[in-house]
Amino acid sequence: MQGGSAYGVKYQARCISTVAADTQQTVFLVGTLSLREQNEVHLIKYSASTGDVACEGLYSHAHEIWDLANCPFDPLIFSTVYASAGDFGASVWRIPEHSKRTNQLEKLADLSGHTKRIKCIDWSPNGREHSKLLSIDEEALYVWDLDVNGSSVQVDKRIAPGVLYHMTKGAWDPHDLEIIATVSDSCVQFWDLRSSKQAHSLESAHAHDLDFDPQREHFFATAGDASQIHIWDKRKLGRSLLELPGHSHWTWRVQYNPKCSDILLSSGTDSLVNLWTIASIHEDTDGGRSPEDSPKAHADPLLRSYNGHEDSVYGIAWSLKEPWIFASLSYDGRVLVDSVPQHIVKQIKAGTHGG
Repeated sequence: MQGGSAYGVKYQARCISTVAADTQQTVFLVGTLSLREQNEVHLIKYSASTGDVACEGLYSHAHEIWDLANCPFDPLIFSTVYASAGDFGASVWRIPEHSKRTNQLEKLADLSGHTKRIKCIDWSPNGREHSKLLSIDEEALYVWDLDVNGSSVQVDKRIAPGVLYHMTKGAWDPHDLEIIATVSDSCVQFWDLRSSKQAHSLESAHAHDLDFDPQREHFFATAGDASQIHIWDKRKLGRSLLELPGHSHWTWRVQYNPKCSDILLSSGTDSLVNLWTIASIHEDTDGGRSPEDSPKAHADPLLRSYNGHEDSVYGIAWSLKEPWIFASLSYDGRVLVDSVPQHIVKQIKAGTHGG
């Protein structure tokens, strides 16, 4: 469906997140970024059978929401990073059950201790009631132990790369939970939590975003200032495996499909959401060939471009319930829910796609 199902947030917004897969519906959370009005968290549900998008919950949030991330094991728990008038912070929240009928979120914990503005939070993929969170500010990263039942949190680890690195993004390696990647102004660094030291780094990356391949170890994607999207192998950081053209302006977000590593989603400040295939990379690495030798190396990797937005698209999120459905969020507060075209899904399942 080109243009998708639409939902409008009345304020500006930058962050969207998908809710844990154990819920029975496709659910997204959106956080607003209003300078003058009370900010909100919108709980949005999408029906694949009817194509309807509806707001199932609207919750007050005192500050501008700059980052929002869902707990991987509880659909009612999420985190926000917020800032307002020089103040900043990060908290973990619980959405009230329907029977309580309130628009007030329950605060489980504050992630206190940061001395610089916090940029993002990432949840450890394997947590349950006792989970770990990663929070990143401009000069330090913190690992937290969180007990959601006892509503308590404490610092487990703090790593400070120093003022030379202005960190903006970070992510847990799903294949090695002792490794965390951080995105700085000009490089990507990989930190070993066992030693609290840098394991290796990717210089001159100039990235805005990073996402690890959820299915294949060692692989990750970056998106950045120069518009391009790069696919990397952690074991061979001297040169990217593949370069995608990205967007006509900054490529702001990139995400692997949660079930199919051959598919990437990206968004940019050109108002577009792009769907890519990187199947040739996996064929090459699995078969021992270099990317240049692949018969699909010069095929068009762009599967589809979605143009339903009129402003910069700062947020994208794959559904964890329906892996071929995704949502995108533009700065003007417009949410679109789209899907991978059925003919492409059939090709993926048959193993015949690739440009």
